Amino acid sequence: MKETKKAIANKAQEKISLNKLAPEHARKNFKALLQANPNFFGNVANSKFKAAMNIAGDTTYEELACVGFQPQFNRLEGVVYLKQSGGYSGDICSSGSQEYVRFYLSYDNGATWEDQGLTSFTAYDVAHDQPLEFDVTLQINPSQSFCFFQNLPKVRAILSWNQVPDPNTPNFTPVWGNVVEANIQIAPGYLYELSSVLAEAKLTLPEKLAAAIDSTAKIPAPAPKKLEADELFKLYSGKNVPPHRFLFSGTQSLMNISALQAAAQAPVKAAKGGSAISKFLNTNLEEILEILLNTFGDTTYEELDCIGLNTNTDQLVGTINVKLSSGYSGGLCTAGSQEYVAFWMDFGSGWEYQGTTAVNTHDINPMPAGGLQYSAFLPVDITSHRKPCGDGPVTARVRAVLSWNAAPDPNDPYAPPTWGNAQETLVLITPGAGSSTLPFLSSVGDIAQNLINGSGRITDAVAIHTGGHFVDAPFGGRISLAGHVPNPTAGMKYRVVKKPQGTPDTSYVPIVNEPGGLTLTVNVFDGVNWTQSQQTFHADVDGYYPYQDYASTHSVEGSILGYWYSTLAEDSHAFDLRIDLSTDGIPAHDLHSNVVTVLVDNTAPVALLDLNLMGADCAFFAPGTVFSGNYTATDDDFGQFSFVIRPAGPAHEVLPTPPSGSSVQYGGAINDPGVVSTYSLNTAKMDQCGYSLTLQVWDRTNVNSGAGNNYNEASVGFCLWQIIA
Repeated sequence: MKETKKAIANKAQEKISLNKLAPEHARKNFKALLQANPNFFGNVANSKFKAAMNIAGDTTYEELACVGFQPQFNRLEGVVYLKQSGGYSGDICSSGSQEYVRFYLSYDNGATWEDQGLTSFTAYDVAHDQPLEFDVTLQINPSQSFCFFQNLPKVRAILSWNQVPDPNTPNFTPVWGNVVEANIQIAPGYLYELSSVLAEAKLTLPEKLAAAIDSTAKIPAPAPKKLEADELFKLYSGKNVPPHRFLFSGTQSLMNISALQAAAQAPVKAAKGGSAISKFLNTNLEEILEILLNTFGDTTYEELDCIGLNTNTDQLVGTINVKLSSGYSGGLCTAGSQEYVAFWMDFGSGWEYQGTTAVNTHDINPMPAGGLQYSAFLPVDITSHRKPCGDGPVTARVRAVLSWNAAPDPNDPYAPPTWGNAQETLVLITPGAGSSTLPFLSSVGDIAQNLINGSGRITDAVAIHTGGHFVDAPFGGRISLAGHVPNPTAGMKYRVVKKPQGTPDTSYVPIVNEPGGLTLTVNVFDGVNWTQSQQTFHADVDGYYPYQDYASTHSVEGSILGYWYSTLAEDSHAFDLRIDLSTDGIPAHDLHSNVVTVLVDNTAPVALLDLNLMGADCAFFAPGTVFSGNYTATDDDFGQFSFVIRPAGPAHEVLPTPPSGSSVQYGGAINDPGVVSTYSLNTAKMDQCGYSLTLQVWDRTNVNSGAGNNYNEASVGFCLWQIIA
C-alpha cells in the first residue's frame, strides 16, 4: 500500500538510533562517529569505549588485493580494488575520500614488525562496470647484506578507508579495508664498507695498517655474472628445472621455422673432448625447440597477479608472484633473470603500447611458502587524457603481459608469452586541465595538487613519497615541484615560476636552483635493466632547464622539475606556482600549466617552560617530590606537544601530567593556536639523578616536502637528591 504524506512525514521525524544505522549511512558519517566514539565500529581491541556497531575489515567497497616489491628501487607497491560506484564521499569534482595503506616489515617471520610508513590515494564516486584498480607506492630504505645471504622479510600492508592506520600498530584493524601479508626479497648491496667486509671474512688488520686505512671506505662489488648455457646446465643438473626453461634465453633466436630447420640439419658440435652441454644439445636440441614452440603462457614459475595505476605518480604497476626456488638463471650473486612486463592502454580507440619494464629475479632456496612477491613499474604519459572534472570521469583499460627472460612483442598485445601471462583491468585518470600540449603541475611539496586548496593549504593528505600526514597545513623549507609534459621529447625546455597570489601574471619569476644546479635522480631502462643515477642540470639565463622525464625508458624519480627553497621573508604569504614550457625560446610564447597556490610558514612554534615553585631553570628536590610548572606550546598552525625526561633510564618512564597533546586536526583536543597551561610531575618512581625536562612542540607545516614539521623545544633542569643533615 502506498504510504500517505502524513506517514512519510512521521517517519522522517522518527529518532535515528546510532546503534541501528545502516552501514552505508554509517560510512557517510564515518569521521563524525569516530570522533564521538573511537570504537564506534568495534574494531579497537581492549577499548574503554563500547562498540555501537560491529564492522571490521569490511571489503565491500575497497580491498587491498596484491602487494609487491621492486628490489632494485626499494619500492613497496600495493594494488587496491575499488568495487562500488558510490560510497567514497563525492564525485571527481569533490575532495572525495582517502584510501590509506600503511606498510610494515618483519625480519623474524612476523614476531616483530617495523613501521615503514604511510601512503594513500584519493577515491571518488565513479560509475564503472568492474573494479577500478589503483596502485600505491612507498619508497623504503631496508638494510642490505652480501649476495650470499638471502634477505627475505615479510611485508604487512593495512588498507584503511578514510582513517589513518595508527603508526607502530601492526595489529591495527581497519573498519573498511583489509590486511595483506607477503614475502619479499631485498636486493643485495653492491657497495660495502671495508669494516663490514673484514668482519664478514673474520679478518683483523695489523694495528699499523688499520691506522692507515679508512675502515668506512666503500668497496664496490663486481657486477654480477650472467651464467652461460654450460653453467646453467651444471647448476640445474639433477634439479626439477627442464632444459626448455633454463636454456630458454639461448634458444629463443632459433624459435622460427627456418632457424629450426637449419638447427636440425646442423646440430651443435661438441668441442674437442666433448663438453657435457654440447653433447646434450647435439642430442636434445630439436626436442627442446619443439617443446618451446608448443609452450604458451606457462605460469609454473611466475604469474602476473594484479595491475594498477598510481594516480599520484602516473605509473603503471604490475605485481608478480615468483613461485619456485629454481629456474631463474642463478642465485643472488649472479645476474639472474628478468621478468618483463609490457603495458598497453585503451582510452577508447584501441590499445596503445605504453612501454616495457622489468624486474630482476633469482633462484631463492628455500622459497617461502606462497612464493615471493615482486613488482614492476612503468612511467606513462597520460597528461593529454585528463579532463576537467566537470566533463565527467575518464577511465581507461589497461592490458599487461608478463614474459620471463624475453620482452613481449610491443606490436601485439595478445601475443602469448612462453613463460608468463596477461591481465586486464580498468583505471581512473585523475581530473585536470588535460591537453596534448599544456604541461601539468601534479604535486607541490610531495602533495598531490588536488589536495591543496585555493588558499595554499593542504586539506588532508599523505605525502606521496615520504608518507607524512598533513591536515590543514601550509608549506615550508625545501618545497619539491613535480609535474608532467604531454608528448615529451628530449631537448624540451621548461621552468617553474612563482608570484605572490593576487598579483598580475607579469609578476611571475623563475624558481632556479643555481649556481649549484638542479640535481635529479634519473632512471634509464636499456631494454633489460634499470639503472639509476644522480645528474645535475643548469638553467639558462631565462631560468629554463632541459626536460629529462621524456620517455618511459628515461624518467625522473618523482617527476621532479625543481625545488623551491622558501625563506622566513616569505612567511604568511601565499604564492601561485605554474610550469612554463618553452616552444620557440621566446618566453611570451610559452605554454602554461595549471596554477597551484602555496602558503609559506617557516616560523618555529613557541615553546616555553619553567619551574613554577622555584621561579628558576634549575632546582633540587627530594626524591618523591611532586612539583609543577608552566608551559606554552603555541603556533598559528599548532600540531602537537610532548614532554620527555632525560636520561630516560633512571626516570623509569615517568612523565609529567599531561604528558602530551595534539591538535583537533589530528584527532586531539587542542585548537589553534595551541595551549598555555601548567604541568605537574610526581618523582616518586624516579631514581636519584640529575635530569632535564624538555617540552617538544611541533606545528602542522609540511616542511621539506613531507619530511617533518617546524619544531621548537624548551628545557628546565632538576636534581633529585636526598640531603642528609
